[in-house]
Amino acid sequence: MIAFDTNILARVLLGDDPRQSPAAHKAVIRAARNGGVFVPLLVFAELSWVLGAAPGWDPARVRRALEALLNMEGIEVEAAGMAREALAAATGSVGIVDNLIAAVARGRGCSKFLTFDLRLVRTGRAELLKT
Repeated sequence: MIAFDTNILARVLLGDDPRQSPAAHKAVIRAARNGGVFVPLLVFAELSWVLGAAPGWDPARVRRALEALLNMEGIEVEAAGMAREALAAATGSVGIVDNLIAAVARGRGCSKFLTFDLRLVRTGRAELLKT
């Protein structure tokens, strides 16, 4: 199994570099067919940020790309259930990463997830830390 850095997976999904994108695509496909690709949860989270900052990538498109990554044969995303949960819970106001943090905290058995982010609090996935 091979792990790739965020920048390689971003080149595959964005297809925005004439030299790096084809090389990244070939490497990921080859690895997926020969032992598999491991995507650490941190790479998954960072990838959501990178894609979300790219021109023409709205939250729905980012979500579709990450769902495709989760469903691709030969690719194993760490804590895939939590990643799926974060994608399903993501909205325009509360993104994938905040929902992923909440899912990981709950998965680790934390009794509370405290934040100053009122939008996240409104989802019921966190509690407000009062000042």
